[in-house]
Amino acid sequence: MRIRHLGVMLAGLRLPAFSHTGEPLKPHDLWTAWSFSPGVVIPLLVAAILFSLGARKSRGVTRTRAVYFWAGWIVVALSLVSPLHPLGENLFSAHMTQHELLMLVGAPLLVLSRPLVPMLWGLPISSRKVLGHWSKQSIIQGAWHAITRPPAAWSIHAAALWCWHAPGSLKRRWAATRFTHCST
Repeated sequence: MRIRHLGVMLAGLRLPAFSHTGEPLKPHDLWTAWSFSPGVVIPLLVAAILFSLGARKSRGVTRTRAVYFWAGWIVVALSLVSPLHPLGENLFSAHMTQHELLMLVGAPLLVLSRPLVPMLWGLPISSRKVLGHWSKQSIIQGAWHAITRPPAAWSIHAAALWCWHAPGSLKRRWAATRFTHCST
């Protein structure tokens, strides 16, 4: 009975939810809060350029696949560059909105677009030959088929989410034991 009353009292509190330390952005800060980190912008631009070049050269890119790619690319870009990103550094709700946009909208659209072949076509011919030769090795093909099967892909995704969201102390402890075992 007391637990229920405590839950009702806590639910009535209006506490700010922060995903990280700091204060939330003020509304007037949102227009200047676009972040153009090279570690985000450069891969986005490279992906866009490779897909654009490759889509012109490759005959297998349908209009639907191109729409999927560009819609997914825009969602990912806006999630990582727009004011949602710095807002997500401070507000848990914005942080989770960013996660959901990336995982439930952007990623599936990019997967549906199947961009690997068009992006390969966007590379110079010498690079395509090297990558083509490398990808035909049986160990590479076997590994690719193993990790792209639904149960394996789901397991890898789940492990990545769990590891990413593990507390920092747990990550440090795991890293320390891993390096300790490696050095012995």
